Amino acid sequence: MEYRKTAKTIASYQWFLFFTQGSFNRKANIKHVRSNLSERYKYTIQYHMVVPVLESFISNIKNRFSEIVKNSNLSEKTKRVLLYLNKNNEWLIRKSEKAVYVDYKNKTVLEYDITEEERLLAKKIFKHILSSWRKPKFNKISLILDSKTALIEEPKKAKHFDRWIRLSTFEKGKPIYLPVKLHGYFEKRGGKATQLIQIGEDGTLRIVKEIEPKRIEGEEIIALDFGLRNFLTSSKGDLFGRKLYEKVKEYAEKIDRLQRNLQRQGIKPSQSKRFKELTRRLSEFIKNEVRRIINRIVKLYAPKVIVIENLKSLYKKFLSDYPKEIKRVIVRYGYGELKRKLQEIKEEYSIEVIEVNPAYSSQTCSSCGYVDKENRKSQERFECRLCGYKANADVNGAKNLVSRAYWVSSSNLHSIGKALVRQVEEFLKNLSGERYKCLRSKALGLLSENPYFRGFSGIVLNPMRR
Repeated sequence: MEYRKTAKTIASYQWFLFFTQGSFNRKANIKHVRSNLSERYKYTIQYHMVVPVLESFISNIKNRFSEIVKNSNLSEKTKRVLLYLNKNNEWLIRKSEKAVYVDYKNKTVLEYDITEEERLLAKKIFKHILSSWRKPKFNKISLILDSKTALIEEPKKAKHFDRWIRLSTFEKGKPIYLPVKLHGYFEKRGGKATQLIQIGEDGTLRIVKEIEPKRIEGEEIIALDFGLRNFLTSSKGDLFGRKLYEKVKEYAEKIDRLQRNLQRQGIKPSQSKRFKELTRRLSEFIKNEVRRIINRIVKLYAPKVIVIENLKSLYKKFLSDYPKEIKRVIVRYGYGELKRKLQEIKEEYSIEVIEVNPAYSSQTCSSCGYVDKENRKSQERFECRLCGYKANADVNGAKNLVSRAYWVSSSNLHSIGKALVRQVEEFLKNLSGERYKCLRSKALGLLSENPYFRGFSGIVLNPMRR
């Protein structure tokens, strides 16, 4: 379509601006861009489609840049300078002579001179990530229009439609009027309807709403742990979605049986109405359950911060731990819906969502911090070998995620091995304090046979000899 062709041309010009000026420009002059579309359409495409997509792409690169730097063996000063350059988009264009770092822990502001070697390193890291990722192609992008090209009007006489969309065409003075019937969810969602509309590839038309964040007062922070018995467990001890997997398994088995029968008959699943209907019902069930559970959690706790397992780790967990008839549909339908719902509550309630590394959280005691694979007695039962703390295994895991929310600024977030080192260090720090003085003699015996603590014996012995 013409608008996608135009979007590609505008994107090429925006990349030119990025590499020469250091940023994209939503209001850039694009009269030189040749297109069959009017100038109004061109500027709408640039402002609402091209630049937001490119900015989102660069934002992901920035996140990856931070991960690489934090997980590197560079000096602390170099890391801080590189993170400053990344934050201020200074990979290619020089804007600052000094890097400013705010040390919140010690309440101080530090300044560092930026060396040419650090600038070159930042440029190399950025270009490496950029070259290894596919740039947005705009081949399947949805059409987003504002009041310049599509005007939303209230019907005056028509009773069968809720809105009219006055859509501009290539021929001046000859618009198209599209009747619109609003979905029930549109009104329930709340918020203020804007003059933006989105037209998908399948012809679906959506009116964009502006959601004002709702202020809620409740828990300061809660964590959610994914389990095999129930979908989510909170750090407060509540279990959510206890029948979700059972229902998903029931649907999945029906679909698998039907698919095998169709294959024996030489019929493609895409040609079967029953197969399509079962798949649709399964998809809707998972999506509705995910949304219902998250809504219930927000209503129950009204948290300011939700801590959740890193979604990349969660994806691997689905692939490795879950029964095959469940994991396929959870990954296919639930994973995306979970991401969308978390983004929705961030926008609607200003809830901060923090993803943490869950490695070894199921083996770590949330009371004393001791990590041992023997702590987890079964899928549901946790009992610490050191302090004797007993709890539901999923509840214990969720409590550990809360403490890991404070690891986010550390490089230990990004590696399973380094997460274990961080957990061991946290435990040894606890053990050196007065609170756990009575556990030191028992701990010495356990640590000597625990492979997780190899290489830490010298550190352990010192506090125990006090």
